[in-house]
Formats: sequence, C-alpha cells, structure tokens
Amino acid sequence: MGVNTDRRRRPMHVLLVEVPGNGAFRMGLEAAAAAGGHVFAVHPAESDVLFVCGTPGPEMRTVIDRVWDQMPYPKHRATLAGLDEIGAVLTTAQDALADRRAQRSAALEDAADHTGGQDLDDHRPDDEEPNHEHPDHADESMHDHDMTMGGHDQMSMDHMSMSGPGGYPLADGAADRDGLEMDVLHRRLGPILPSWPPGVVLDVTLAGDTITHASASMIDITDHGRADPQGVAAVALDQAAQVLTVAGWAAAAARTLRVRDLAVAGHRDRARKLIRPLRRRIERSVALRWSLRGLQVRPAVEVRTVLLARLERAEASLSGRRSEPEPTTTVDDIPALVEGRDIGSARLVVAALTVHTGSWTDTTDQGITTRRHHHA
Repeated sequence: MGVNTDRRRRPMHVLLVEVPGNGAFRMGLEAAAAAGGHVFAVHPAESDVLFVCGTPGPEMRTVIDRVWDQMPYPKHRATLAGLDEIGAVLTTAQDALADRRAQRSAALEDAADHTGGQDLDDHRPDDEEPNHEHPDHADESMHDHDMTMGGHDQMSMDHMSMSGPGGYPLADGAADRDGLEMDVLHRRLGPILPSWPPGVVLDVTLAGDTITHASASMIDITDHGRADPQGVAAVALDQAAQVLTVAGWAAAAARTLRVRDLAVAGHRDRARKLIRPLRRRIERSVALRWSLRGLQVRPAVEVRTVLLARLERAEASLSGRRSEPEPTTTVDDIPALVEGRDIGSARLVVAALTVHTGSWTDTTDQGITTRRHHHA
C-alpha cells in the first residue's frame, strides 16, 4: 500500500528512437500509441516517455543516455525487443508516470548527482524541517516545478558541438571567394532526429544558410542485426509520411500515417480505400509541387517523384500487385546530394532516401501481417 499512484490515465508524450534494422518495432509501437491517444514528441524537453525500438549498440546507447538526461521529470524509458511486448511497455510506462513517489525519489537522486552530491536539505528554508514522519504528506505537496530537473541545457537532437556561451557553438572563420573572411558554423544532424534515417550522422559546415561541406557516417555499423520483416505497404507509407512531415504538410502526413497503421494492423481493405483519395490529393497539390521543385536524389529523379512512387508502391502492395523496390543509397552518397543546399532542402533530400544499413531486407506484407495479428 506504500505506493502512491494516480490511476487516471493521461496521454503520454512519447519520444521514439529507432535502432537501425528495427523499423517494424517502431511502426508497431507508433500504431499502438496513436490508437491509445498518446502524443508523439519531437524533442526531449517535451517528452515524458522514451521508447528505444531495438537493442542499441554502444554509440547509440551513449546518444540515448544524453537524450534521457534532457528529459524532465516525471519520465520513463523502456526498450522494445519484440512486437508482442508493445501492450506491456505502454501499460508499464503509464504506471511508472503515475507513481509520483518513485518519480520524486528519482528526480531528487538525479538532482543530487548533478549538484555534486550536495545535501538537498540545504535548500530548505531555515524554518522548514524535513517531514520524516509523514512521507505521504510530502508526496502530496509535490508541485510540477519539483519534478523538473535543473542544470540540463535543452540541447537539440542534432547534437551540435556545445562549445560556445550557454552551450551554443560559435562560428569559425573561413575564406570566401572574394578573399574576405566569412563566418562558418559546424553542425551535426542525427543520429536521432524526427523523420531521419536511424543511425545516420551528417556533419555539415554552414556558410550562412548554405552547406559548403558535408560528411556522413552510420554509428554502430558492426552492431546492426538483421532487419525484422517489414510490410512493403507499411514501409512505403511510412517513408512517404517522412517526406510530407519535413515538407511541412502535417495534415497529409497524419493521414498517411493513419493508412500505414491500418496496413500494419492487417486492415488492408480499409487502407486500400483510404490511400486512393490521399494519393490523388498529394499528386494534385500545387503547393507541394512548388516546395519540392528542383530537389534531386538521383539524376533526373526529384524528391516529389520519390514521394509519389512510394504512394504508388503502397497502393500496389495493398491491391496485391507487385512493384519495383525502391533503390537504396549508401551513406557515402549523401554528402554530394546535400552540399550546396540549405538545411531545410537537405533534410527533404535525406527524407527521400532509403539508406542502406547492411541489414535491409525487402519482404512482403505477409510477414508483418502475421506477426501483428498476434499482438492486435
């Protein structure tokens, strides 16, 4: 009876981290979380649950720990190692967030660690004594500001160099074409970023808003396991939603993800009925055509062409027709595609790539449908 929990279920703010080769886990968890009314976060500061989809390697674990440190209390983290665990990890996360006493204890422990072990009782007013006789009373008096960790800079998830005042990087100098010195900024995108290939790290040098130099790599490349079976329709819809999200068309991205969730759950007929009008609307959008114009991922192949091909591939799969698989790209090809572009355009190009991790397997919808039926 000593645990004080709040059984009222509130929506969780979920931050998902996909380990390369575990896209099926991430899509299954996204579908279940969306069905449960939970909210997907894009930054650690707005998250209270961190779900890691797959078993990370040492480099990814280090980055995940940094993201975890940036999350305010109350918070919970868990690793998803199988589709049949989705229901359990969601329930456990809600129970953990509702346990106010455990959350307060963990917050105080972390605060002590970040203050060098200083006694937290030193921060109490002189006329306030610790309440050792009535711990329940102390728990009930807990306010939201007590649950927020101090001392953490809210770093963005691109993990840029934290070398300047307040943790923000300073620009360096470099020679311009006219012989004058100009400011350049070095930034790192990935390996954890919304609508970003998992595990990919892109280091860029910016002159103004233009990428003048880029280098790409993939972390934990020797630790990547074999990819789990993923449905062709689900993968194509998921990738299409990534492009729409980065392009700023949130409504179309949300509709695409709803169709993807139906495909993940095995509701192929419903998904097929919804994808046709969605595909027509995206094809006819003048604003989308304008925003994606001139962005190429391969010679004579633009981002918009890739987006429409993904939707066509998804519809063909849902209708029982075969289609050509999407070409894959290695990390070595990425720098040439983004140099000379601004950050926004570069992210659109990367969102339109299928980055080869060394563990990619192209499977049919039957594999994921069978596994998802058992969970659903």
